[in-house]
Amino acid sequence: MEQRLSRSAVWALAAASVLCALMVGMRIVYMDKWTYYWLVVPNLLLAWIPLMASSFACRTIEDGRKPGIATAAWGIVWLAFYPNASYIATDLIHLSYASTKETLYYDLSVNMLAAMLGWLLGAISLYGLHAEMVRRSGARVGTAFAAIVILLGSVGVYLGRVLRWNSWDLVIRPWQIVTDTLEAIREPDALLFIGAFALFTGAVYAVFYKLVHRSSPLLRHDGSL
Repeated sequence: MEQRLSRSAVWALAAASVLCALMVGMRIVYMDKWTYYWLVVPNLLLAWIPLMASSFACRTIEDGRKPGIATAAWGIVWLAFYPNASYIATDLIHLSYASTKETLYYDLSVNMLAAMLGWLLGAISLYGLHAEMVRRSGARVGTAFAAIVILLGSVGVYLGRVLRWNSWDLVIRPWQIVTDTLEAIREPDALLFIGAFALFTGAVYAVFYKLVHRSSPLLRHDGSL
């Protein structure tokens, strides 16, 4: 990829992630409520993996180089962890039982910050590979690539939230995940979840893509990673 994520953007994302972790710490220490909050920070850390994997994958095909084994390896890691980025949005379900009247809006703020950061990390990671696909194969192929990834990501979110699988299980029990996925796509409730989440993430990504494509300060030739 000719352009990379600027250092200033990375630092902004990192600073916001640290702020989210500090808010979680304040929730635990000052409000004496652990509940599910130990999961927020680990989930946000997992959301950084697709960004890093996408960056490394793009580096392997810089300057017009053809994709190789390293590209495929980083691409697999990226796709395996990509659902973790948008998965954080589903953590909002915990507010229904883990928050009180006094903590609801604080908890909502923490969860929304984590969800927005996770989504941004995933969107930026997809954008890097999407832009490269457009440059090499054209807009239609690039759009199809992004749409398939978003759909697969939504399937991954369903597997994680409803069936309680995680990315590591792709290595430990891959065939069981394939079986569960094939069974899920025959269930109306699963299709509703996957379809709605795909439309949600796809619509927001489409706006993001139009906003950042070509002229975005997120991506620069200099001062980049």
